[in-house]
Amino acid sequence: MVQGRISAFQLSILMFQLILSSSVLLMPSISTALSGKDMWMTPILSSALGFFTIWMVLKIHEISPNGSFLELLETTCGRWVGKCFSLAFILFQIHIVAITIRDYGEFIVTNFFLKTPVQVIIGAMLLLCAWVVKSGIEVMARTGQIFIPVITLCTLVICILLIPELDPTEILPIFERGAAPIAKGTVVVAGWFCQLSLILFILPLVKDVKEVRKWGYLAVTGIMLMMLIANLTAFLLMGESTAFFNYPLLTASRYIAYAEFFEHVEAVVMMVWVLGEFFKISFYYYAICKGLEETCRVSKPEALVLPVCVLLFTSTFWLAKDFQTVGDFIAVSGTLYILAGNLIFPLCIFFVARMKLRFKMNQT
Repeated sequence: MVQGRISAFQLSILMFQLILSSSVLLMPSISTALSGKDMWMTPILSSALGFFTIWMVLKIHEISPNGSFLELLETTCGRWVGKCFSLAFILFQIHIVAITIRDYGEFIVTNFFLKTPVQVIIGAMLLLCAWVVKSGIEVMARTGQIFIPVITLCTLVICILLIPELDPTEILPIFERGAAPIAKGTVVVAGWFCQLSLILFILPLVKDVKEVRKWGYLAVTGIMLMMLIANLTAFLLMGESTAFFNYPLLTASRYIAYAEFFEHVEAVVMMVWVLGEFFKISFYYYAICKGLEETCRVSKPEALVLPVCVLLFTSTFWLAKDFQTVGDFIAVSGTLYILAGNLIFPLCIFFVARMKLRFKMNQT
């Protein structure tokens, strides 16, 4: 992998797409099933965890040797225990991205390329991601600066074109089933926001780390607004039947028809999904390679790119057998699993490291 440096602004763009890539299409269905008419509140409430995650990773970065979380694990827990924790944390990220890759493949095959083997779709994406990961984080960030605004604009245009079809009364009455369903939906959506902890691998490569807090908070705000727009668009169009569609925004886009020639814009949704997943998978891919490089002290990090590509390809079919498995994982046990790995584990390491530092300071 080519070593490079990126700015806090570039990191915020990658963070923005890291969360939105899969959530915009999947989240309306899941949050409707859990929260009913109040599903639109879930991004607003869960964004608090996004702000907390940014605060947490920056605090960890401040006390980490050379800003590296994996080095902090070794200094806090001891060399070998720390390496075991590092490898476990990396394996956890492999599991999460394997589910993301399988979801991407199933979406493309189910909705567009019905006769194409899912292995071909996934293999092509991983090879493209391998190319950008080998080129380095700087290439990934510059590519994001070009394409992520296009992805965002296309998503907004689809939602705007659907405005005449929307029925604002669908969200009434508010708090119809009380606070408990809203809390359940909020926890699931929070599972997306806590994935921002993945920037622990990238922060040592940021030139202006002091600016990350500002740009990180802006990214979380932007993510929350886009989630809110996607949720409202899907729900105001389809009501509580949103819960019965795997990809509500794709279904909603098929309602767009103007002057009998501007229609079939679901191809734009496919473009948004493909580009969005490209950046998300590449971000995870790079973080995994970077983590293995630091943990195993690899002298030639570019040698990791192809083996990790093969590992991701095989784990995609081993860990996520079909879309039903993926959907059940996200909506049920997966959220707690993701929160434990991306939030609770780093938070525990942070508290232990702080206590150890205070103990050393008291001794001196």
